Amino acid sequence: MTLELAWLRTWVEVVDTGGFTRAADKLHLSQPRVSAHIANLERELGCLLIERRIRPLTLTDDGRALLARARAVLAAADELVTARQTDLGNITGSVTVASFASASSEFLPGVITSLQEKYPRIRVAVLDGDVDFIEAALSERRVSVALRTVRPEPHDHAFTMRPLWREPYVMLAPTGHPLLEKSEVELTDFANQRVITIGDPLANTVVGYEAEVELSIQNLVSPNGIVSHQPTTLGAMVRAGHGLGIINYLGAVMILREGMEMRPIHQLNRFRDVGIWWHSERPLGAAAQAFIRAVLRAPRPEGTTAIPPV
Repeated sequence: MTLELAWLRTWVEVVDTGGFTRAADKLHLSQPRVSAHIANLERELGCLLIERRIRPLTLTDDGRALLARARAVLAAADELVTARQTDLGNITGSVTVASFASASSEFLPGVITSLQEKYPRIRVAVLDGDVDFIEAALSERRVSVALRTVRPEPHDHAFTMRPLWREPYVMLAPTGHPLLEKSEVELTDFANQRVITIGDPLANTVVGYEAEVELSIQNLVSPNGIVSHQPTTLGAMVRAGHGLGIINYLGAVMILREGMEMRPIHQLNRFRDVGIWWHSERPLGAAAQAFIRAVLRAPRPEGTTAIPPV
């Protein structure tokens, strides 16, 4: 039997991306070449792996039975290459990371600096988005690793996570606001106030997801609250006097400018926990593994704490 790794890799890519065309784009192959790889693999294995007449893409019983083994073979091959590259100290390649704005601003620059000091031939690309975007990008293999909040738990239970830091929520208010006379604010201070929070503006709610779930303030705030998709927009709204911002600490640090001030929220036993995530069923290249090691070695951002063991 002559079985090429390229055929296996192409098949797994077709499965993970959900189609021949997307796999071809991902692998930089022509679609006929992708089809040929699958046909060659099926011929060597003596079975059909993909139902050609069913849409969306569906595996045969044989395909489902062999998929985990195919992933294991690819992972072993990648580990062999990774170990050799690490031994030689010449890891190359690229890693694409999904992240959220404040982590990209306040944490990733230092990580990338230390990574490239050790491995100057590694290239890092960063895609910013909200928690749904990050999960989708990791599930669809548009990225190999992600910085993401621990909550909500991802729908894909094959994700693996290592905890990084815990950060509090804080208030941002325009300079001169009466609440800034206090060194700390209470949740009750937001009663009937117009608040600006991070979330999905299309979700038809006056409070963003994290502020509602973690702080439980839905019933406190004015029905005219604003939900913004980006911290920079939240900051601009606060400076303009459109409401009080409630945001994670690193997000506040990222956007804190003249015209607004930050205050902690007193005795709040709710936090934003952040981890680094990857997909346990998909092999990680040498560059992605080096990036994960750099993240885990990096100091926590100032103003954050360790996540206590469960």
